[in-house]
Amino acid sequence: MLCVFAHPDDESYGPGGTIATYSLAGVEVFLLMFTAGEAGSIGISKDLPRDELGRRRRLELAAACQALGVREHRILGAPDGGVAKVDRVWAIAEIVHDIRRYRPHVAMTFHRGGVSGHPDHIAVTTYLDEAIAAAGNDGPQVMYEWGIPRDKAPLYERPSLVPLEEQDIAAVIAIGDDAIDHKIAAIRAHATQVDFFHSLEQKFDYREMARHESFARAPSRVAAPAAPVSDLFYGIEAD
Repeated sequence: MLCVFAHPDDESYGPGGTIATYSLAGVEVFLLMFTAGEAGSIGISKDLPRDELGRRRRLELAAACQALGVREHRILGAPDGGVAKVDRVWAIAEIVHDIRRYRPHVAMTFHRGGVSGHPDHIAVTTYLDEAIAAAGNDGPQVMYEWGIPRDKAPLYERPSLVPLEEQDIAAVIAIGDDAIDHKIAAIRAHATQVDFFHSLEQKFDYREMARHESFARAPSRVAAPAAPVSDLFYGIEAD
């Protein structure tokens, strides 16, 4: 599985439970991150120089990947807040490089609305789309897009949140207690960003909310079933 995101902590606050679930099941998970998150503004982030914040967030991502069971990760070093403005050919080529290196069966990123509407998130999704097309038969057989379902969106109390509509949900992954533990450990590893987690805990039962993670689906080589699946590897043929 190849996961492609924009900022350190996207993988943990996002589909971290799913990543941990598959890692615990023996799936090799790889992560490609576009930025070091040097423009973060949560908690102590706003009081740190950009180079220091980027340095810390690189270390935090490494610790989070260990908690989630990610086998390998790398950060491309695109500017935080400027992912949509990087050379498109370069961005796609970097993803294709990892696709051909790891030969993932499944690719994962944000849903089309970017979850929070962040331009970096939206850009990453379009780059992954184009990279999969460029990789051809070397590419993953299916691409899933993580999002927050509309029925859970009000819990976050964030007007900018772009929910995943019910009719677009193609997969719902049940997250067991062990995987939730790993997800929360990964979130806590992002020490510069953990204030957001604390704010969520005050609003709702985070563990209960995290018991299911939902995904839309991009056009893929595997035929889409009529109903949402419970396994991202549904219908995939082993190489």
